[in-house]
Amino acid sequence: MNQKEFMQLVNPFKDKVFRMAKRLLVSTEEAEDATQEVLVKLWHINDNLDKYKSIEAVAMTMTKNYCLDQLKS
Repeated sequence: MNQKEFMQLVNPFKDKVFRMAKRLLVSTEEAEDATQEVLVKLWHINDNLDKYKSIEAVAMTMTKNYCLDQLKS
């Protein structure tokens, strides 16, 4: 998957990822960082994204886990 295809895949739910991160982390800057981290992680596994039924669900789970880890530390 190239960069253009990846962006077309994640653009529909990118704002949703940000909103969840903002709700959990409160800080806009931390939410932006969380969103970027999740998108980078998705990019690294983009060859395996075909096996997931819902990539949006994977992204939301990754966001929740990342934010909870940030709150713990």
